[in-house]
Amino acid sequence: MVWRLLVRRCPTRSFTVVGDAAQTSEAAGSASWSEALEPFFGTRWRMEQLTVNYRTPAEIMGVADRVLAAIDPALEPATAVRAAGVAPVREHAPRSRLASRLAELVAVESKRTRDGRIAVLVPQADLDRLAEAVRAEVPDASWGPDPDLERGVVVLTVRQAKGLEFDSVVLVDPQAVLDASPRGLSDLYVALTRASRRLLVLHPGRIPAVLEDLPEGGNGKNTRKAGKG
Repeated sequence: MVWRLLVRRCPTRSFTVVGDAAQTSEAAGSASWSEALEPFFGTRWRMEQLTVNYRTPAEIMGVADRVLAAIDPALEPATAVRAAGVAPVREHAPRSRLASRLAELVAVESKRTRDGRIAVLVPQADLDRLAEAVRAEVPDASWGPDPDLERGVVVLTVRQAKGLEFDSVVLVDPQAVLDASPRGLSDLYVALTRASRRLLVLHPGRIPAVLEDLPEGGNGKNTRKAGKG
């Protein structure tokens, strides 16, 4: 329906469209550009592949690319042009301690990033509970239907975070993110690519197979890695 609306408003049917099909979350969304465009434009369209990633560092893209391949092996990842020097890590926290451990990690990360911005990405079902735990340690943290994105710490669902960028991201319970959506891998890909520097994955149960290669961390300390800047 959105495409129909756009076509009616532009009778010449001349568009420049930018997007990433791998980030399609809705079950009814198109899985490819041909699926989206051919019903309206036939073969009268051309695709240019963007091949350079300026935002997400190579360490994080190494993880995200495995998710991209799981979504569709034919999708070609963009090449990250920089390294952050900080490897993404995962940490296991029992469900009984998940909220308190999350709050501890976010408090440490908030001090580490100083004037930077941190996103805590959580499953929709746990948003309020986990956000309240975070705010007990970081009183300035924001969340809700219309969160204040200028705050140093914001607690969001993955869909709220789509299109946004943060210095650090703490992703909570990636298996629940996968299970809650018919296109869970796409939601996971979105979550992993929001950070411009640091990524920590906190999981209470099993971690998705596509994230098993993440090194284990702890106590808020990320493994450092030498890299070319």
